[in-house]
Amino acid sequence: MKNKPHKNQMREFKNGKLPAGIADKNVEFFAKDEKVFAIIDTKITPPNEWPDWLHEGILRDMEKNPVAVEALVDAGFVTDSEMITQYIKCRYSALDNTPDMIGGKLQESEYIDCELRGSCPFEGRICSLLKAKYGTLTPREIEVLKLIPEGLLDKEIADRMGISVLTVGVFMKNIREKTGYKNKAELVRFAFEKNLI
Repeated sequence: MKNKPHKNQMREFKNGKLPAGIADKNVEFFAKDEKVFAIIDTKITPPNEWPDWLHEGILRDMEKNPVAVEALVDAGFVTDSEMITQYIKCRYSALDNTPDMIGGKLQESEYIDCELRGSCPFEGRICSLLKAKYGTLTPREIEVLKLIPEGLLDKEIADRMGISVLTVGVFMKNIREKTGYKNKAELVRFAFEKNLI
């Protein structure tokens, strides 16, 4: 499951908008090359170096999400260490400017744009689906949303996805209704905020 910061995010980081854990006491998780790390007290640390209070905070959050824990076990993650690492990877590993943990408490889980989306048997059980203000986007709606920033016309999106232009129209209508955004500029901003571009 991959997660890389977008070029614009790196530019923001360089312009003073640093991820949590670098200039504050919060924690930011991210994944690189299939490994998970936490930024804690200005240091990038792998799971085996995370302090006890961090493990305890994650375990407390996992207790509130029995469906995710059951899915982790079904997927073969059975030790605390394995479960904690995969839980964070699937729910919090999008590098952004929003702290994943504040005061030892995990915040709302993030949508992780994983390469297994659409084929993972645990999708939506461990990870979070892409929630918008008025609904949850389907995998096909997310595909359309990712193409909007390229400035493609509906016909070009249809050609790229191998679907009817009428189907693209339905997906666009659904995306607008679920997000509450009416124009493409707002949809591009939404896609950026959700780490889709």
